[in-house]
Amino acid sequence: MDFLLVGRSRFAQRRVLPAAAALPFGSTAVASRRDGTDWRTLAARRPGLVHVSSANGDHAEAVLWALEHGNHVVVDKPAFLTLPEATAAVALARASSLVLAEATCYAYHPMFAHARGLTFDGAVAVFTPPVPPDDFRHDRARGGGAFADTGPYFASLGRVLWDAEPTRVEVIVGDRSADGLELSYSVLAGYPGGRTVVGRFGFTSGYRNSLHLLGPGTGADFERPFSAPPDLSPTVRVSHDGASVSHRVAPADSMLLFLEQVLTAIRTGSREFDAPLLSDARTRDLLARAAGA
Repeated sequence: MDFLLVGRSRFAQRRVLPAAAALPFGSTAVASRRDGTDWRTLAARRPGLVHVSSANGDHAEAVLWALEHGNHVVVDKPAFLTLPEATAAVALARASSLVLAEATCYAYHPMFAHARGLTFDGAVAVFTPPVPPDDFRHDRARGGGAFADTGPYFASLGRVLWDAEPTRVEVIVGDRSADGLELSYSVLAGYPGGRTVVGRFGFTSGYRNSLHLLGPGTGADFERPFSAPPDLSPTVRVSHDGASVSHRVAPADSMLLFLEQVLTAIRTGSREFDAPLLSDARTRDLLARAAGA
């Protein structure tokens, strides 16, 4: 199976291409606007697995083209800007017996297996990655905004921790661009069983990347949960009734682990990526509607 990367984002260069190089693809090609390469020409050759890593607003066109030409597809988050786009794409992938997976790869890091082994009923998450002012994420026309850029982290968190979607979401938008595009927001979400997620997301404040799980007399802190580099051995600190224990999690490349699971799904015909993609799309839709967006 051949591998085609559509778009040469910084993330793709830093994480996707090294992970792809460690997997048994027949060949690897890159098509990007900055290189003047037409991905439609390359995709027509059926490279096998297409990874879309372009501006958010370009995802839907590239994904649908790749699926229509018989390719399995991985797409950076947010996979799609609207719930109807996500629903239509998953339906096409199912009808064509093709894998369509949203690259929510942070959840494949072993620290989240550790998190799911703990008993907590609340989470406090902060993810405020720096985004340069000239980046497309500041451009509404290209699918920018904090709901699109960091919304997938909020949207997936309850699913990853508890296999649940929120029943209620309240949101306060913080910073906005001159044309009103949201650049940061705070969110409170309620889940079945009285569980909650409180979060601060965006890209205008200082860099923070943290997750705190909370329960009666208990707490746990995770180091760089949403973007742990492959060489980091992150620390998980668990406290209970005043006593604290630190655990070191083995280094892991979450993108590589994710792509390995995609290849397994392709080989076995699994549809395991459909439900997470649709679940997160529903939650991001709920987030946007709660903000009146």
